[in-house]
Amino acid sequence: MKKLLLSIFLISLISLSFSSLIWQASADGPVVVKPVVQNGMVTIASGEGKLYALSPDSGSKKWQIFIGKTPNEILAFGNSFIISTSEGKIVRVGNDGKVIWSTDLNSQFNVSVIYGAATNQKRIFVTADNGVYAIENGGSAAKILALANESASPPAAGSDFVVYGAGNELIKMREDGQIQWRTKIKGGKFWTSRPKIDSGTVYIGALDGALHAVTLSNGAELWQVKTPNWVMSTPITKEGVVYFGGNDGAIYAVEQGSGSIVWKAQTQLAIEGEPELGSMGGKEVIFVGGTDKSIYAVDRQSGSIVWKGSSSGSIGSPLYYQNSIIFGSGDKSVYSYTTERACSILLPTEAADVGVKELKVTGNHVSEAGGAKVSISINNGEWVETNTTEEAWKYYINPKTSFNSGLNTISCKVVDNSGEESGQTYTTITINFDPEAKAGGMVVTVAPQPVEGSAFIIYVNDADSGEPMENFNLTIAGKTYQADGNVTLKLSSGDYPLNVKKIGYNEVSQKISVSGSGGNPIFLIVVAIVVIVIAQQVYSRFIKKK
Repeated sequence: MKKLLLSIFLISLISLSFSSLIWQASADGPVVVKPVVQNGMVTIASGEGKLYALSPDSGSKKWQIFIGKTPNEILAFGNSFIISTSEGKIVRVGNDGKVIWSTDLNSQFNVSVIYGAATNQKRIFVTADNGVYAIENGGSAAKILALANESASPPAAGSDFVVYGAGNELIKMREDGQIQWRTKIKGGKFWTSRPKIDSGTVYIGALDGALHAVTLSNGAELWQVKTPNWVMSTPITKEGVVYFGGNDGAIYAVEQGSGSIVWKAQTQLAIEGEPELGSMGGKEVIFVGGTDKSIYAVDRQSGSIVWKGSSSGSIGSPLYYQNSIIFGSGDKSVYSYTTERACSILLPTEAADVGVKELKVTGNHVSEAGGAKVSISINNGEWVETNTTEEAWKYYINPKTSFNSGLNTISCKVVDNSGEESGQTYTTITINFDPEAKAGGMVVTVAPQPVEGSAFIIYVNDADSGEPMENFNLTIAGKTYQADGNVTLKLSSGDYPLNVKKIGYNEVSQKISVSGSGGNPIFLIVVAIVVIVIAQQVYSRFIKKK
């Protein structure tokens, strides 16, 4: 028997002046079910079948109980919890951790799989592989609709109705099982996405790669948003916008009325859980857990990723509670982070291949206290302050002097007027450095033709991409300029050696000729000869003949 079934690690100081990992609780199985808060406790369930009640402040265990393998959700129900397991059990547990009743739909109705449950606080409704069931407060169950062994979505319950997906149909029915409408979709089925009902409309994702908006009263489809892959995420709504994740790794924000995409934030792998509304560093965000072992905070207005946290396993649907974000992970842990300040690394992306070219690292940051500065650390080394603006930051790295061959890490942290991030809260990415990569090339052009007393521009571009070069050094006429894209100059007449350098690029040296204010003499002579020839032709052809 395990000596310790649930251990709590206080990773950081309890002081709220630090944005950090407040606590980490370990369980005996993957924790991918969304946590629920009730009566001041955070309740979570592990894949091995245990239900835990934790303190939201410290993560300390209040109680634990075995409820059956593979829980797929926890619902608050009165002064208790309802837990459904995918293997056919519905269990009601009180706030004291004691089982009130347990209903086994497998033994009663030959249920093999439960897809989900919902409650209107009068009854619990369950979708399963062979039907839809209603369970009374005391635990007695009845089948209210038979299904032909189809995949189904978790249900959503209204005051006197239930909405759910079954096969390729979205169905609304009354509590007694009478069907009110059915709406079919083409090219896919409903599965893990739970219907979201808001303002007379039902929103649900499906395996046809779309989010569907359907009128609650009659089942008429209003619109659909197509994505490149399945939509298994449960959508949420706020102030006229629907938020959901896609298996293409994107987080979407679309207008409720039209389905028009407001923004799209890209992550590495599938987003299958339910987003959560919250705040990060005083900015309104959407928190989303990903199968890429990361949790994201995305600006609700712009879609910009303002923070990325990580774990060692896939992350389920998160919970925002008392200025902290709490989530379970496939690494058998539950995490709680404060949300006072944070930074993100946007470039380079996770697992990017990096050569010897100077690397520009960029990201965003948020802070409730203000006065934020962002620092970065390479391979857990010393922290170096970046160039930080109001919401963004950047830093240039020389790969040859900063990285080891192969895998390297880059982390960022925020220091503000109230404190700083600490511990495992740092946003960190991993990149792969190839020290044998070829140096880059630069193209240097001048326009217009340099003339004494007039301004001309020296443009520096990447020879491969054609993009303007950043952070290069240009030396001419005894002066060195550190610039982005181009340098504007005025010089007296003469010839000037020009030299351009940038880390990881081949040096460029060439000559710039600046003509006198009257223009280049050779050029003027050529122009004069051309004018004379044209004049002679005009005279001989037209004037002399008259």
